[in-house]
Amino acid sequence: MASYYKPLSNFFYPLLISYLASFCLVSIIEAKKHGGITLDLIHRDSPHSPFYNISQSYFDRLSTLFHRSNSRKSSISLLYSKTISKSTNSFQARVIPDYGEYLMKISIGTPPVEILGIADTGSDLTWIQCKPCYECYNQTSPIFNPKKTKTYGQVSCKSRQCSYVGSFNCDSSNGCNYEVSYGDNSYSVGDLAVDTFTFDSNSRKSVSFPKVVFGCGHRNRGTFKEMDSGIIGLGRGPLSIIKQLDKTIDGIFSYCLTFIDSNATSKISFGRKAIVQGPKVKSTPIVRKDLDTFYYLTLEGISVGRERLAYNSISNSQESVEEGNIIIDSGTTLSYVPREFYDTLESTLVKTIKGKRVSAKQQTLKLCYAVTKDGKFNPPPIVAHFRGADVELRQENTFIEVEKGIFCLTFVPSQALAIFGNLHQMNYHIGYDLKKQKVNFLQTDCSKHH
Repeated sequence: MASYYKPLSNFFYPLLISYLASFCLVSIIEAKKHGGITLDLIHRDSPHSPFYNISQSYFDRLSTLFHRSNSRKSSISLLYSKTISKSTNSFQARVIPDYGEYLMKISIGTPPVEILGIADTGSDLTWIQCKPCYECYNQTSPIFNPKKTKTYGQVSCKSRQCSYVGSFNCDSSNGCNYEVSYGDNSYSVGDLAVDTFTFDSNSRKSVSFPKVVFGCGHRNRGTFKEMDSGIIGLGRGPLSIIKQLDKTIDGIFSYCLTFIDSNATSKISFGRKAIVQGPKVKSTPIVRKDLDTFYYLTLEGISVGRERLAYNSISNSQESVEEGNIIIDSGTTLSYVPREFYDTLESTLVKTIKGKRVSAKQQTLKLCYAVTKDGKFNPPPIVAHFRGADVELRQENTFIEVEKGIFCLTFVPSQALAIFGNLHQMNYHIGYDLKKQKVNFLQTDCSKHH
């Protein structure tokens, strides 16, 4: 049987394999014994983030956040349109990396080196900057040095993992070299490698997983920030963290996102701790499509008060909808729906809301109202009807205050694929079960979630 990992030396390789095999068993037992792993998800605009700018006002941060949301939506739309048109390109990943909203700390190597990466449900391959850096962006933390870890190895060009990358070539010693690019022309090029990943769980001791495949990037350029070490891929593709840890976490992960101005951090869990259950849980199927990175759901309609609006009809029957017509994405802030449906949603809200309609400086958001003299604004309840799951959207996030006394609708028209953004996911415990192919919603207070 061919070896898929290049040894550091012929002498060390047998010892490494023996060590990894025993270590893998211990890691799986530890993770399952403790019920899984829970980590902090740090919103990049929160006071817990290294990106936090104390000189910016809350409204300034919102404006920047909406700009990132639009950039990410455009990038996802481009990737989706190229996929459905069967267009081919040498690079596979095209979601703009700098526009993910949440950061996550993990450690790589033996001894472990902590990295702060962008947690991205729209990317599969996890990659970090590595020495030697032939072409790298400025990074505040030390750049990962594969020569200083005992458990590092390069993936062979003959392996399945190498073929999953999308764009790769073989070096002189038959190692796999990967290439990924993004929608804003950012890119990462380097060695496809394996090493031990360590997660510092909030409630238990650290749990380690050997032989996790990741990209060790030697040429990285684009819109990455100095505090970013790289990308942590949480998509559905075969190289994502979720898929690689499948046997340990049983294909289950979940997150609970706090409101933007909350002092509490959001959480992400893997394994048994991530199970979302109870009598009030709403479940909807995950739909498989050609582009397996994203999590597709089926949105059947949206209710404004007691009036239900049918969504995305594909025939004369109002009950017929396209399967997998919307992506649920933690890295996109706003929610995007097709222009025709948005117009219907907006006109229904206009008929329902009693208030003074105004224009906001933030031009992304189309429907805005000024508060009344008594400082009140009372929009009607809005419910998203996913297949099998009626998800009531929080009033605080369906209309958000974008400047003093002005509230705007956080649904936005789009010509491309629809996206259910993170504003409408906040204060829901959202669980992904890839074995049952379901997404579960449970309304809760995420600031108290552990």
